[in-house]
Amino acid sequence: MNTNEWPNTPEDMAALAARVEYSDEEIELPPTPGPEGVMVSRSLKMPTELDQRLKDAATNRGITQSMLMRQLLESGLDAMDHDHAISLADAIRALSGLRKSA
Repeated sequence: MNTNEWPNTPEDMAALAARVEYSDEEIELPPTPGPEGVMVSRSLKMPTELDQRLKDAATNRGITQSMLMRQLLESGLDAMDHDHAISLADAIRALSGLRKSA
């Protein structure tokens, strides 16, 4: 078996396992992958209409659905962190009721 090949037989696997050395020494882990670090997968159930809206919105923005969901979750969590977060609809209603200045 070539040292650059994966074992193909039980005998080759046994030979590889015999060469493995175990140690309690600390090792330096490789750098975290990707610019955003390690990604965690989550399962999410949603109505088909919402899923289609998500697909359309991501396509219109030229980004993946995962990226759009991350952005939406971040902005939603940021809004929750503020003491008096209000919905966009409430803000528009309040602003539309203001008098226009001359």
